[in-house]
Amino acid sequence: MSDRHQILDDQEFWTRLEYDASHWLESSDDKTLRRFWIDGFLPESITDTIRGADVEGTAWVGIGGREQWPYRFVVSVPQKMLHRGRQTFAIEQLSLSEAEQTLQIEVVSEKQVA
Repeated sequence: MSDRHQILDDQEFWTRLEYDASHWLESSDDKTLRRFWIDGFLPESITDTIRGADVEGTAWVGIGGREQWPYRFVVSVPQKMLHRGRQTFAIEQLSLSEAEQTLQIEVVSEKQVA
């Protein structure tokens, strides 16, 4: 596996993304998104892109109380986060399609505050 692809096995990154994405949905300006939450990412494949890489897999998306459904996800990760610096990041964009059961997320690297 390429060093660029180690993000597939970075459990700390995926756990943090789970919490950050759930918070993003919960506080969304779009009230219809507030009932969704994420209960885990299962990354399966990675494709190199000009910007960095797209990681695809299955996300367990909760709706309301305890119902969960498998959604296909794509997380776009910038180049500099593929080798290092995955500790501090932010979600730049998130889109969820209930009809297609898909989730797309773009993350960006954040500079660590000293």
